[in-house]
Amino acid sequence: MFKKASTVSFKGETRLKGKDVKKLKDALTSRCGEGASELFQPKADILVRKSGGGATIQFIFSDDECFFVQPDGRADCDKTELLPTLQALWKLGTSALLPCVLIHRPVARFVFRGANLMAPGACGVLRGPSGDGPATGDIVAVRAVGNPNACAVGRLLVPVSTLTAPGRKGEAVEVLLFFGDALWQATGSPRPAGFVGDTVEVTDPEEVARLGGGAASAGDESESSADESEAESAEAPADDPSTVETAQVDDADQITPADMDAALAECFLQAAKTRVKDKDLPMPGNTLYTQHMRPCRRAGSNIDVKASSSKKLAAFLGSLEARDWLALKKGSSDPIITKIFRNHPEYIDWKPWPRDATEEAVSGTSTDAVSSAAARITVESVWKAGKKLSGVLEAVPGSIEPEDGVWLPSDVSDLLKRYVDARDLWQKNNRKRIAPDGLLAPLLGEGSFSLESATDRVVASLQPCHRVSVPQGGAAGGVKRTIRSGKPPAVQVRTDTRRGHAVTLVYGLENYGVDMEALAGLLQKALASSATVEQDPQLAVMVQGFWEVAVVDWLAKAGIPTESIQTTAKKGQKQKKTSVASNIRKH
Repeated sequence: MFKKASTVSFKGETRLKGKDVKKLKDALTSRCGEGASELFQPKADILVRKSGGGATIQFIFSDDECFFVQPDGRADCDKTELLPTLQALWKLGTSALLPCVLIHRPVARFVFRGANLMAPGACGVLRGPSGDGPATGDIVAVRAVGNPNACAVGRLLVPVSTLTAPGRKGEAVEVLLFFGDALWQATGSPRPAGFVGDTVEVTDPEEVARLGGGAASAGDESESSADESEAESAEAPADDPSTVETAQVDDADQITPADMDAALAECFLQAAKTRVKDKDLPMPGNTLYTQHMRPCRRAGSNIDVKASSSKKLAAFLGSLEARDWLALKKGSSDPIITKIFRNHPEYIDWKPWPRDATEEAVSGTSTDAVSSAAARITVESVWKAGKKLSGVLEAVPGSIEPEDGVWLPSDVSDLLKRYVDARDLWQKNNRKRIAPDGLLAPLLGEGSFSLESATDRVVASLQPCHRVSVPQGGAAGGVKRTIRSGKPPAVQVRTDTRRGHAVTLVYGLENYGVDMEALAGLLQKALASSATVEQDPQLAVMVQGFWEVAVVDWLAKAGIPTESIQTTAKKGQKQKKTSVASNIRKH
């Protein structure tokens, strides 16, 4: 239902009161059982928001949470179909509102992309709040065995007997709402327990043991008959709200202080190796913890210093100082890191996990029009070193090549400083200048150099490239990074006319690997003017009207380097300046 990032756009709201609220609750109770009315707290504002795009769709909110979707927004809520959202199912428990189709966990990644559920991917059915099994055409929830949180909401296309029969084929459930769709992104991209990237992890091992798996491959076929499936459905209790609540407790409450100590130490090493440079020191301990350690923790995990044996951040950092991992500023009331000992054996042996596997990469999404995962990109000038820096890397204990194999000037500067410190290559009479040894001389040449000039010389000898980072929308999240030779590609913005209408054309965006359709939708929303993707004859985004100034400004905010944007506006085809009243007297 919502498979494009530009589909969901709320257009105003209506607050329900009195008899309208009662009518809505009665309609939900008749369709979904008594539990549905529990979603609306007595003092909560019940809001109805609309969305255009062809047939009008209505969304029913309780305060800021969207709990139901009304596909036919023109009909009264008590006379039309109402779909519970994933947020509603996560809050009350899946089987408290809908009958449920169980799937093998590996199948979830296909559902998260909006694909309809195929019959071989299903492995059972759970009854809904009425106690009856679903019939063909009924709305059902879809969830993975071993995790009580729903993956999708859809319409059952086949009888239950066909769904669980051996040798079953074809589509079983038409997916209408799913984890990672545009509605999910428009309502804050919430992520329940066990949903890591585009995979679903087990949070209820007892259910896995009771139902016999759910971890089979997507192509495996269940050998259970329809009668066996119904027997399992009768034996399996409906999701209890307390079960869901327990599953959503932070991981910190489920592990021992010793486990949390180990997790915190790992996150410190990860941050020290991948984020914190020597030039960033000294650094307040709170900055290290909140801006570096927590964002780079493993995706789906949690760290909390209060759940560790140290209880407080100062005590935890003190324990790292006792292990000779770092040095703290003496006499400071708040912990301040002054040095990280990168030659420590434990630091040298630590292997960082990939950047895309961090919590920041997986769940760092935004719904803002400019910084949306569909459009926000980052372009950096980087350099490939080849084998030119291999000797310096080997000579500095604990040094590793950057993850993508490319270098920023700050990376080169940090490596040079540590090499010079380790070899004591600072001039005796001027500790700010470097006297190159036999390893640095081929890179720098003859003479003495400041750290800045040495960095510039080394960078100038490397191969220039650019790195494009494009955050990915949907359930998987993460960031797609590509390294390309040369300078960032040019983007051309020019004005023209098409069939007598003024237009602004944007060429070259496809070279950055962005979703062109999604970007056009966001540009349309930002400028309040129609924007489409055209083959003209080159691929281009075409915006109605002369908007060259606004488009350039928007592209710069979206991450395109300003030096790579070229603007051409013909005479008489320029964006008009905002008129200012001339009769205002300045005092």
